[in-house]
Amino acid sequence: MLLSKNIALVGFMTAGKTQVGERLSVRTGLPFRDVDRLVEEVAKAPVQRIFETLGEPWFRQIESRILSELCAGSGQIIGCGGGTILRPENRAVLRDRCVTFWLRVSVAYVRTRLEEPGTPQRPLMAGRDLDLLIPELLRQREPLYDEADEVIETDGRTVDDVAEEIVARLGFTT
Repeated sequence: MLLSKNIALVGFMTAGKTQVGERLSVRTGLPFRDVDRLVEEVAKAPVQRIFETLGEPWFRQIESRILSELCAGSGQIIGCGGGTILRPENRAVLRDRCVTFWLRVSVAYVRTRLEEPGTPQRPLMAGRDLDLLIPELLRQREPLYDEADEVIETDGRTVDDVAEEIVARLGFTT
């Protein structure tokens, strides 16, 4: 199964998709590809600046192109951006070409993680009331995240714990 498909990690910002993806890569030997990082390479700018200068529609277009290109291959771990699932074509390619894991995080943990030192800037959060915005975005996105093959709870768990649960669910042996 893993040779013919990819492993995709989806979920809200701060769920740990990048860190878990990197740990899964070390654990499984499969390459990790982070969609947001690849968009930043194309734009030669961080996500925050892309949203400010080129806009979210441009970002989403490049994000979709990169996801499609990645999913043309197999045997890799793909870390999706928090909003990757917003486009139907992205959900379709994930469904067809990946075993998808939703790294589920609660509103309380999103707030806690956003306040941690060194947390990257989140363009959708800039200048907004997080107490209103986070629950609303989660409410809108959770039905889309729920299309994933598997759900992994991340609240209060380490990156290692989450990665090991994914490895166990896949039955992956090295």
